[in-house]
Amino acid sequence: MNVAILAFPLYILLMLLELAYERYAGRPTYRLADATTSINTAVLRVLLEGPLRLLLILPYAWLYEHARLFDWDSQSPWLWLGGFIAVDFCFYWAHRSLHRYNLLWGAHQPHHSSEDFNLSTALRKGAFQTAFDWPFYLPLALLGVPLPVFLLLLGIQLAYQFWIHTQHVGRLGWLEQVLITPSHHRVHHGQNDCYIDKNHGGVFIFWDKLFGTYTEEREPVRYGVTTPVSTFDPIRLQFSWWRLLWADALATRSWWDKLRLWWMPTGWRPQDVRTRPWAKMADEKFQSHYPPTLKAYAFVQFVSINLLALGFLVSVKRAAVWEPWVLVLVILASCISLARLFEGRPGLWRLELWRQGVLSLLALLASLWLSAPQAQVAMWLAAFSLASLLWLSWLALQARVATAAHS
Repeated sequence: MNVAILAFPLYILLMLLELAYERYAGRPTYRLADATTSINTAVLRVLLEGPLRLLLILPYAWLYEHARLFDWDSQSPWLWLGGFIAVDFCFYWAHRSLHRYNLLWGAHQPHHSSEDFNLSTALRKGAFQTAFDWPFYLPLALLGVPLPVFLLLLGIQLAYQFWIHTQHVGRLGWLEQVLITPSHHRVHHGQNDCYIDKNHGGVFIFWDKLFGTYTEEREPVRYGVTTPVSTFDPIRLQFSWWRLLWADALATRSWWDKLRLWWMPTGWRPQDVRTRPWAKMADEKFQSHYPPTLKAYAFVQFVSINLLALGFLVSVKRAAVWEPWVLVLVILASCISLARLFEGRPGLWRLELWRQGVLSLLALLASLWLSAPQAQVAMWLAAFSLASLLWLSWLALQARVATAAHS
């Protein structure tokens, strides 16, 4: 039972309410390109969650069956209460370690890469993080927390963290002494010197106070990371930090440094490559550069990516053989193309026209080959892609005419 996925309709509702409030209050925190990138990283997480989650489930189940120290009544409130606190304790140390070491930071950095802070930021996940944080939860199997109970509690713990990604909730009085609040988590996402690597808790703030990583919000927060990713591509940003480490590993002359830099504290670099500068934080946010006429088109394509992700989940549930793989390829191509559109990269018109053309052709062929109801879905996808192709062709023609008139 994946609580985080089941709660997704609630996430959408809360984001819409936040947008409505921003319009009323005149305090905008959303940008279409950035919010779309955040939500599309959640789509990537969905694509990888199944196989990566096995890294946790298989050893957890084995330890529970063969090495657990306690047996609990599944109806006991102490199991559920104590288990929830223990899950948050394990999350604290997993989260803190993800910030601590170069290799692990690369898996978690995508979550911090947004230079905005709103509810969509909560969905900007490291797609590969599950491959690195799973060992921290194995002690719960030794303590006798049954796997279904653990997965449910972990889902609730992760779902709680959604609402704390907002700038529109201030201090919450005595709750600040017990729970992680938006104020605490704004600090965690800050790149200010006084905020870096603070407030790692997921639900309870007392872990940070107990282990010396707590600080309160006391100055305006600059969001993002000190080595900005400068991209709206949800795939590229997954590898942003690791690419920097790989470049240093190739450049350094010391074989010992080539190996150990991955496990050194975050930001550590070999002595002989420290003169090669990394990108530093800029005074202004990384901006989108697509023509204004493409805004509505980009939003529609973003919605289609999420509908395709829903189709992926349905096909996996049906244990379909080839459908998930096709959908994964289509979703990845769509994410890349949409990112190029937001960044105004050269050839964006040509790439997107090719994508829509190929997708409409493939969907049409699939509708002729498949049986109902898959054929009907493929036909709808073909019609949507063809309509998008015509829409984009019209926008491209308008842009060419405008450019010619301007010149």
